[in-house]
Amino acid sequence: MTGSLIEPAETRPSGRESPLTSLEAGVVAGDSASPSDRLSDAITIEAERQTKRHNTGKEGSKKSRAAKRTVPSSYIVALSVLLLANLLLSFYSPIKFDAYKFPYRGWAWWAFQDLKDTTEVHNVVLLGSSLVVSAVAGVDANFLNKSLDLSQYHKASYLDAQMRGKFGGTFNTFNLSLPGQMPSDAYLALKAMVDTANRPDVVIYGVAPRDFFDSTMSSPADTEPFRYLRRLVNIDDIAGGAFRTPFARLEWFLQRHIYSYGYAIDFQLAFRESAEHLIARLLPAPYSKHPFTWWDRIKLLPGYMPGEIVPLAVSTGPIDEHTARHRWTDNTIEYMERYKNPDPHTYETQFYFLRRLAAFCRRERIELIVVNMPITDYNIRLLGADKYVSWLTKLKQVAFEQNIPLCDLYAPRAYHVNDFHDSVHLNAYGGKKMFDHLLGELAKDPRTSLALVLAGKELQRHQAVANRRPMPSM
Repeated sequence: MTGSLIEPAETRPSGRESPLTSLEAGVVAGDSASPSDRLSDAITIEAERQTKRHNTGKEGSKKSRAAKRTVPSSYIVALSVLLLANLLLSFYSPIKFDAYKFPYRGWAWWAFQDLKDTTEVHNVVLLGSSLVVSAVAGVDANFLNKSLDLSQYHKASYLDAQMRGKFGGTFNTFNLSLPGQMPSDAYLALKAMVDTANRPDVVIYGVAPRDFFDSTMSSPADTEPFRYLRRLVNIDDIAGGAFRTPFARLEWFLQRHIYSYGYAIDFQLAFRESAEHLIARLLPAPYSKHPFTWWDRIKLLPGYMPGEIVPLAVSTGPIDEHTARHRWTDNTIEYMERYKNPDPHTYETQFYFLRRLAAFCRRERIELIVVNMPITDYNIRLLGADKYVSWLTKLKQVAFEQNIPLCDLYAPRAYHVNDFHDSVHLNAYGGKKMFDHLLGELAKDPRTSLALVLAGKELQRHQAVANRRPMPSM
């Protein structure tokens, strides 16, 4: 009768046996022990199993707690080693990196590749945005009657010739104007130039409202020139004005005090160069009549590193007056975007950097001349006449406070729309008119006239001494 209570093996539920099942199994097997003894044995077995599982759980918990204690300890040791290594490297740098290297070869990079290798002495420097770049390029291409590669050409030949004729002496101008340059960029650019042992006597800085109002820039550190130039000069003195957000200031602090973080770009460049060299040796590029070039990359990925240029990527050539005066590009959408939401913080920050530039020039005994560049009335309407007047008033106020000569070239009757090739950039003939106008104003001001006369004479004397043949020894 007892056996009839047991389920067939194939229908019995799977899993761990219960004590009752073990008892029943003993009955079926014909075990001679009494039912009470078998029940007691089953209870004892189950108790032992429970005890074993409890002990195993305690051992696992102990191991887990020990592992948890080990992880923080390992992390602290690794962090301590990293901080110690960075501290030692801060005092002793075994690797000498080239600060002029940069993964992004924009306008600033090319200008300083030229500047750091030159042996020429420059007594005048031009600063400014693309308004100055465009005027110089167009005028000089016609004046020299040849095409100019703007990645390599950083002179102002027409301006030098006119200054020689008006002020005497010798002039050699370095054009340090860069597209998109704001006062924060101009300050770093001049500071970096002086650090290369190239200290000019006169700086002519052309400005326009966009340099202070640009809505596409939220911080001085947003520009391509700033990101490159901060590698060349110490920016501790202007960090408070350059970095707007707590995150940006934290990043600057880490770059300043943690060696591996501060030189992260240099390590990346070194790794990339090594990897490219190794790949070129192991997998040399197959011969092709049409190798892949920078131009092909621009067509394939037009948005990748858009401001990077290579030799001959940006060039200009001679142009006749009829063609120049009838060539017009509508950049309304671009300037509507730039003027759309002017940020008061950016506006005040750029005037702060203009003051820093003035202070730096006083300290280095450089005559700084600020020029309000001519732009079209149409562009002023895009900005708003009231904003333009307010900006110009503040520019004059800061110039007065800093004792900077300010030359205001905005004269609606002096410039016609056909002097421009868009709403702000002068063409070759408008640029010539602007430089003639500028030198006429500078010649009328006793202070700027004297500064340029002395600069021309000093460079002439320097070149005469450098070219003097040594006396033959007796």
